[in-house]
Amino acid sequence: MPQEDSPIAREYRQVQADLKQVGVDLKAYSNKTKEQIDEVNARVQAVEQLVVKGGGAGFSAAGGLSVQSIGSRVLDEIDGNSAYASLKDWNVGTCRMKLDAPIRAALTNDGAGTSSDSSVPSQPERRGFVTPVQRPLRLLDVLPSRPVTADASEYVQLTATGDASEQDLEGDEKAEIDVDGTLVRAEIATIAAHTTASSQVLGDHAALRSAIDGMIRNKLLSRLEHQLINGTGAQGKIKGFLALATAFTPVIGATPADRIGESLVTQLDSGYQPNLVIMNPLDWFRLQITKTATEEEYLFGSPTMPLPPALWNTPIVTTPSIAQGTALTVDTSFTTVLDRQTPSVMLSNSHKDYFTRNLVAILGELRAGLEVLDTGAIYELDLGVTSN
Repeated sequence: MPQEDSPIAREYRQVQADLKQVGVDLKAYSNKTKEQIDEVNARVQAVEQLVVKGGGAGFSAAGGLSVQSIGSRVLDEIDGNSAYASLKDWNVGTCRMKLDAPIRAALTNDGAGTSSDSSVPSQPERRGFVTPVQRPLRLLDVLPSRPVTADASEYVQLTATGDASEQDLEGDEKAEIDVDGTLVRAEIATIAAHTTASSQVLGDHAALRSAIDGMIRNKLLSRLEHQLINGTGAQGKIKGFLALATAFTPVIGATPADRIGESLVTQLDSGYQPNLVIMNPLDWFRLQITKTATEEEYLFGSPTMPLPPALWNTPIVTTPSIAQGTALTVDTSFTTVLDRQTPSVMLSNSHKDYFTRNLVAILGELRAGLEVLDTGAIYELDLGVTSN
């Protein structure tokens, strides 16, 4: 026996302590392993009970059983049925099949996707909200604009007749220029649209609110662009380019491109600086596909390398708001879009009984007008083509 304080005695006591700790660890590991085995056995037993109860049916996503329908079981059964194979070959006889299915199978539809469907549901991909197709607005990007604070803009449009001339003899009456002025009033029109939505839906889906906001704004600006061209100037309407334009009849040009060029040159001769051509997109496309008579080569670029929309060094803005077969040449320095109220979208539950019904009225509105200081700055011409 080693002495009490000798190194051997101390080492002996350490070995005994280590062996005791090993025994404790083995006991804890054994208890933990037993708990895991008991848990696995319980799960296996639960699965066996479900399988026995469902008669071999599959599992659903909710953790229950997906009972196979009668029709599905019949299709599985007839695959190996010789009597059915004989009938399939147009032989006389009968075919009987015994189906081992619970009563619930008669009420089950495989993969129907309904609330009562017991099969595993699919997980569709969610793409969010898809707004209607909105055409680009190009005309508003090229027209000058300025803010106004009143419901109309008034100005005096001056006209001058006569011209300067030499005085032949001393004492002769000099040439006279007659200057006249006309008061012109450009009205501000209100363009608006509204819709109704549930406040809960808007609150739960921020993307929907943003989509509705953008859609309404685009429709307001699209209507404004249409009125800038086609407005009649009636009560509450904008007086547009077509109502104000000077009619131009070409006498030299025969093709659409030549007619537009003649209109531009005529305006230049009158002192204007036309810098914009407005035409229908199909009319511009008709020009793009113009070919030579002999070699049938494209005159305006090619389908693979089309030229930018321009004629006679003047940019073209295409918009479906103008009818086919009609074009406008414009000196934009004499035209101004009057911006009284930029497009705004407002929400309110004070409309009718919307407060008690938890509904929200969504209203989009803008106020704008068109100021044309000189109608000679706008020429309207016929392109001499047949519209589709």
